[in-house]
Amino acid sequence: MRLVPVIAFFAALALILATNGRTAVAGTRNSGYYDHKVIEYVATVVTADSVQAAQQLAKGNVVYHVVDPATGKPPAIQCAANTAAFPNDATDCNVLNFIPTEVGYAGGAWNLQIFTWKAGLTPTALTKDDDILAARDAGLGTLTVTNVLVRCPVVNFANLR
Repeated sequence: MRLVPVIAFFAALALILATNGRTAVAGTRNSGYYDHKVIEYVATVVTADSVQAAQQLAKGNVVYHVVDPATGKPPAIQCAANTAAFPNDATDCNVLNFIPTEVGYAGGAWNLQIFTWKAGLTPTALTKDDDILAARDAGLGTLTVTNVLVRCPVVNFANLR
């Protein structure tokens, strides 16, 4: 299917271009979520040869990107807490499933997976990996696994300890 590489390209582009008119370039701080809390990280996007290679390199680490199908961007509600906590950060309002210090964290990169809300639904904030998987399982949207890896060292997670 030719659509998956196109989606992966635009997803990578979305990670580089932040919402709200800010640019998220490698080396700039971004904000996202882990377990319903806002975190800061520095993102660099790389592409693996295949989805399988990306998953193997990520070692179970996943970064979820949530998209409203009407706009192709994260819903405003998804970004509300990020923007309030870090108004000067670029953000894609992404959700990490692991961070350093958590049991199971394997280091390295996170595999980009895109959750797209089902058209016609009113999006809510999904700020934990379990929320995203539950929304997918309930038929509220779809999850697309990509060949995109995001290296995003977490730089501010003190409030999670």
